[in-house]
Order: sequence, then structure tokens, then C-alpha cells
Amino acid sequence: MASRGEGAERGGRARSSRRLRRELVERLERDGSLTDAAVRKAFLAVPRERFVPEAAARDGLEAVYRNQVILTTRDERGMWTSSSSQPSIMALMLERLDVREGQRVLEIGAGTGYNGALLAELVGPAGRVVSVELEPATARGARRALAGFAPVKVVGGDGRQGFGRGAPYDRIIVTASGAEVPSALFEQLVEGGLLELPLWVDRAGQTQAIVTFRKQAGRLRSTAVLFGGFMPLREAAGAAVPAGGVQLSANERVGGHGRPLVMLGGEALRKLSATARRRLLSLALSEPRVSQLGLRGPRGALLLYLVLEAPQHFVGSWLAPGLIGADGRGLALLAGRRTITRIEAYGDPGPERLLRDLVERWKRHGRPTERDLRVDVSFGREGRSSIAWGWSS
Repeated sequence: MASRGEGAERGGRARSSRRLRRELVERLERDGSLTDAAVRKAFLAVPRERFVPEAAARDGLEAVYRNQVILTTRDERGMWTSSSSQPSIMALMLERLDVREGQRVLEIGAGTGYNGALLAELVGPAGRVVSVELEPATARGARRALAGFAPVKVVGGDGRQGFGRGAPYDRIIVTASGAEVPSALFEQLVEGGLLELPLWVDRAGQTQAIVTFRKQAGRLRSTAVLFGGFMPLREAAGAAVPAGGVQLSANERVGGHGRPLVMLGGEALRKLSATARRRLLSLALSEPRVSQLGLRGPRGALLLYLVLEAPQHFVGSWLAPGLIGADGRGLALLAGRRTITRIEAYGDPGPERLLRDLVERWKRHGRPTERDLRVDVSFGREGRSSIAWGWSS
């Protein structure tokens, strides 16, 4: 039996947790990530620290309720394999998934169990949530956190196969990214149901979009698209996290303080020889030619536009998306502090001209963002998905 002092301490922590949950919800509402009353109620009801106890003990409750991802598990190579996602992206995804009371929901990737608990709040006592987790240790941790709190069935297995014994589902949410839509998830979804998952826009998964689909007449049609990304969906327990595509980077460290100087990635780099890649990195470390675009463009929207319209030339990162020439002798990047305002070019002028032309095409197209993306998925005889990306007219 707890003493009066111990009970008061626990009560104080509970009050602090409730206060921090409320403050988190208010932040999400201010930035537009949270508008739905049911999702708001779920975030207020579920204590995040229950699902990330190590982070709470190490960094304190206030850190747990910052709007940021909390990394939780590494593999033998030191690569992160599991996390508690950023609350703002969780709220945006849950709102677009449109979960209703009494529905059957399948989650692929239990992680810490936090998202499963939010889903359980949304479906209520008449609903059902099943969460499939590849890693046995992660599944055990999620079960412990959920025990006695939220009625979520956590099962071990390959998320690409779904969980046929609990099918069909009204909603399916995947919290790991991939280049394809697993056909098993399509088959286990009811007609008219919603499936939400992060898809690779480029071949290496360095650019992703979180797409919500509705199942209609033998195919999937997008209802919403968010800019964001998740760790890759792995093929087996203990498997290494895919390393992604080719990357070039250079860092500076002075007096114990480091900063990145250059970071380039993209499938276009794979076509270059090792000599050409070194030459390109050297070029990117030189002084650029700077020209203003005469606009303030959203970074994510322009990045997606470049990846889809010029995949064979695309390189860069979230901070500086851009293009290279076929021989790697020219480089042009979009730059700006909060929004895209200028081009920084190096070497041959070809990529710079192409980049400016693409920005002009983006403007003539109506300055589309991820909200204007349309994604259709069909399935062949062998169950392989075929994904078509396009812009609404």
C-alpha cells in the first residue's frame, strides 16, 4: 500500500501528464495538425510516457510531450528500427484515416503501442484493433505498455501479409514505408474502406509521401496525400534496415562542433562513376552562382515536383532539392531559409536551366502541392502493385 507521500507524488505526475497532454493538443491545433474532435479526445486520453518509459525516465515528461519523434530501438549496426512517431504526423494521419466507433482496424507496425492505443480510443469498446509487429522484442514491449490500458491485439508476423484471421478491416494503417502496396492488405480491406501508408516516390525511398487510399472497384484511389516519411518496412525479424540509395556528404568539425556542408542523395547519383561522384562533391563544396526565383515556394511541394517530373536528374535533400547533369559536371539546387527563394548553381549551366524551366512549369501548373497529387494503385495477376502518380488538373 502506497504512503500518502507516494500517492501525492503519483497524483502530481498524473496531473502534470494531463497538463502536458493538453498543451501538446493545443500546439497541434495551433499549427493545423489537429482539427478533429475525436482525435483530440484520443490524444488527451492516452499518456505518451506509458509507451516510452525509458525516454520519460531519461529526459523527463516535458521532453516526451514535445512535438517530435522519439527513437526507441536500434539494430546491431546501430541503425534505428523503431520509434514513437512525431505527434503532428500521427494526428494528421489519424484524421485522414477517418476512424469511426465500432470499426475494425489493422495496424502494421506496433512500435511502442502508442498509435495502437490512440486507435483503440477512436474505435471505442465496440471496435477492434489488431497490430502486427515484425520484431518479437518490440511486440512484447507494445503488449506490456498496452496491458490493462487499451484493448489492442498485438500479433507477431510479417506486416506485408496483414492478419487474415481478423479480416476484413474497415481501416488499415501502415507505419513503415515501401515501394509497393502489399496485395494482402488490399484483399483484407472492405470495399470502400481506407488504407493509409507511406510510399516511396523515388526508387530509393529518400522521398516519401503518406497516401490515404479508398478501395473502389478492384483498385485503390487516393483521397489524401501528406508529405512525410517513415522507416522502411523490413522483410524479416532482425533484418538490416535498408540503407537506401547513393548519398554524398561532407561535414566540418571545428573545436568539437560539427555541421554538415553538403548532403546529396538520389538515384541519379547511381548512374555516375566513382570519379564523377567525387567531382560532383567537390563542385558542391565550391562557391555557387546565386540567382533569385522571384517567388516563395513550399519546399516539400517543389521537392515532390522535381522527383516526379525529372527523376533521372534529381538529387538533393529536404533542405536543398535539385538536379544534376547526366555526366555530373553541373549541379543546381533550390535554396532558401523557410521557403524556396533562389537557385544555387555549380559547374555546367544545363541543370540550372532545366531547374528554372521546371519551376516555371510548376507555376503554370498552378503551383501544385502534395494535396494536388493523385495516386492510383492496381494489382496484376501475381498480386504486384502498379502505382501511377499524377497531378490533378
